[in-house]
Amino acid sequence: MRNFDDSHGNTWQAVLLDASYGNITLLFTAVQGDDIRHQLMSADNMAEAVEQLADMDDEDLRTILAQAQPWGPGVGGS
Repeated sequence: MRNFDDSHGNTWQAVLLDASYGNITLLFTAVQGDDIRHQLMSADNMAEAVEQLADMDDEDLRTILAQAQPWGPGVGGS
């Protein structure tokens, strides 16, 4: 798990989720509020995804967060 601030000063947590069909998802949750977003990782396995996440800096996480899709009740594809 990683904590980082977005460009507006909001704190987010980034965690890896072993999703269905072997996909690994990077899940973003706002520390305050109920915003949840997700983005598929381009990793073949969880160990590779953990390494990728460890190598990311906060700017990398902000970029991925900006591209991530909403996830939650009533949101298609969740």
